[in-house]
Amino acid sequence: MQNAVRAADVIKVLERNDEVGDRAICKALVHLYNRQIPAEQAVEATLIHNNRGFRANDAKMGTSMAQQFLRKGTLTPKQINYWRVKNRRGKSRIAVYWRQLLEEAWKKQAKNA
Repeated sequence: MQNAVRAADVIKVLERNDEVGDRAICKALVHLYNRQIPAEQAVEATLIHNNRGFRANDAKMGTSMAQQFLRKGTLTPKQINYWRVKNRRGKSRIAVYWRQLLEEAWKKQAKNA
């Protein structure tokens, strides 16, 4: 596929500190939420370790924020900035999900081709 989206492209958009980056984080949370099984969504936890949806340490916060975004269409700046916090490797909380988000970007790209 020509001009395929790369991991670096996904991470770059997520780490933008502007409206585009904010919207990308919100959409990413919804995508990850949708990859969880219904039971995980209901209890705001990771029940099956299948590399889909949120990691165990992000499940409660991610599920809650995704549900809020779906209800209200917005997150507060503080909530969005929570996902921009860097880990010891220098990746933001949301960027650790780059593989799942890259898969989604490829699906959208293929659909629009």
